[in-house]
Amino acid sequence: MAVSRIEYGFAVGAVALTTAVGVVLREHLGTIDFAMLFLLCVVIVAARTRQGPAVLASLLSIAAFDFAFVPPYHTFDVHDSAYVPTFGVMLVVTLVTARLTARIRRQVEEADARARSAATLAALSRDLAGAGTRAELVAVAADHIGRAAGGVAAIQLVGAGSDDAGEDEMWPGEREVPERLTRLAAMWAHRNGRVAGAGTGHCGDAEVVVVPLRSARPVGVAIVSPPDGTTLPEADGPLLVALGERVATALERVALMEQHEAARLEVEGERLRTALLSSLSHDLRTPLASIEGAASSLLQTAALSGEARRDLTETILEESRRMTRLVANLLDMIRVEAGTLAVRKQWQPLEECLGVALLRIDERLREHPVAVDLPPDLPLVPIDELLIEQVFINLLENAAKHCPPGTPVTITAAQRPEEVVVTVADRGPGVPAGAEEAIFRKFYRGGSGDSQTEKAGWLGGAGLGLTICRGIVTAHGGRMWVEPAEGGGTAFRFTLPLEGPRLPAAPPEQGEPAGAGAAGAA
Repeated sequence: MAVSRIEYGFAVGAVALTTAVGVVLREHLGTIDFAMLFLLCVVIVAARTRQGPAVLASLLSIAAFDFAFVPPYHTFDVHDSAYVPTFGVMLVVTLVTARLTARIRRQVEEADARARSAATLAALSRDLAGAGTRAELVAVAADHIGRAAGGVAAIQLVGAGSDDAGEDEMWPGEREVPERLTRLAAMWAHRNGRVAGAGTGHCGDAEVVVVPLRSARPVGVAIVSPPDGTTLPEADGPLLVALGERVATALERVALMEQHEAARLEVEGERLRTALLSSLSHDLRTPLASIEGAASSLLQTAALSGEARRDLTETILEESRRMTRLVANLLDMIRVEAGTLAVRKQWQPLEECLGVALLRIDERLREHPVAVDLPPDLPLVPIDELLIEQVFINLLENAAKHCPPGTPVTITAAQRPEEVVVTVADRGPGVPAGAEEAIFRKFYRGGSGDSQTEKAGWLGGAGLGLTICRGIVTAHGGRMWVEPAEGGGTAFRFTLPLEGPRLPAAPPEQGEPAGAGAAGAA
């Protein structure tokens, strides 16, 4: 209403100003010149206002022209009938000009509004595409809808997503419940998919504007409140509805992604459980059967020789150790997967943990000569001795299991500028082409029907040893890979970075003052 009064006032003022200018110039201009002057006034008013003020300017211009510039002056009496057609033509021209100018102005405003709407929707789509979680989507939606409506928006999602959502579904639990008009506007907008609240035809007495979030189905509403101490401007209903549709589509997309991820995790978990049970049922059955058979023989056969008893006892011990290693691998795999594998680095000579690993699996390597080639100047490495020892044990067991008897195993190491590279190589059948990464996956068994992989022997064990090795090496900051060995076979390589805790200062030599040693270390 205030805008209309300003426009009508502008129309009246423009005609009055034109009349005053004409009066000043009346001695220098002809009657037709004044008609053109008033026509220009009408065009200017039509360009700056709506159609109503432009029509008023047309009528006032005719009256002012007749009153001030057609003899006799200062009267509406027309003694010369030749001016009557002039008045008629002038009225028609001014009205048509006002109408056309108003139409052009309206089209320009509509084009500007469409451009602003397109820019707003594009900005919303861009920000929604960058949001990956439901919380980020809600924050983006509140920001854009609030700015478009001229207030502060709060998003209220309805879990059920039904058209007939009641107050309990709209505001469940202990959440703050808005006042009655806001609740009515929110439920109406949710059910009907149109904007409600202040400035609309539905719950117009409310102090908020409610925007529905709806695409294929309603998912909630956006409640826009005015800034402190102000009122909401007139909202663009179609734009707000379009924004709500974009937001609802994005929320549904995230919901589908969450459902898909949950289903994928469930399938993956089921697959892992199946693989684990399959592996354990096979890998535990063999040592358990051996232990049970050896124990039964010891109990039931009293006439066994000392050597036979020793063999049976060694079988029980070896198979028990095998089960212990299997269970340890499972526990290590759980720690690797959970990210709780604790690495306590200390500067150690690599040959110490390698020697302990060789002693622990000496029985498994009886049929495989092991050659160790570590350079004498190999530096200390910052490692967790127990974990790297487990890496050597898994790699050596892997070689003993998958290589023919009598084939050698070689362990070498080399220093690089910032790391040490360790290689465990065998002369077995090698890893099939294309399986270099697959063998590090959990429960890898070569795939069904892969005869080449079965020939290579990559079906044994629970399929966890190499996965654990890579997890331990990665926890140390290194990397692990496999490649063909020179002369045939397989070479497993891993790196150990030479970055770790500070080395303690060397103790002073005998006879040297303690302060001198400290100064030298400094």
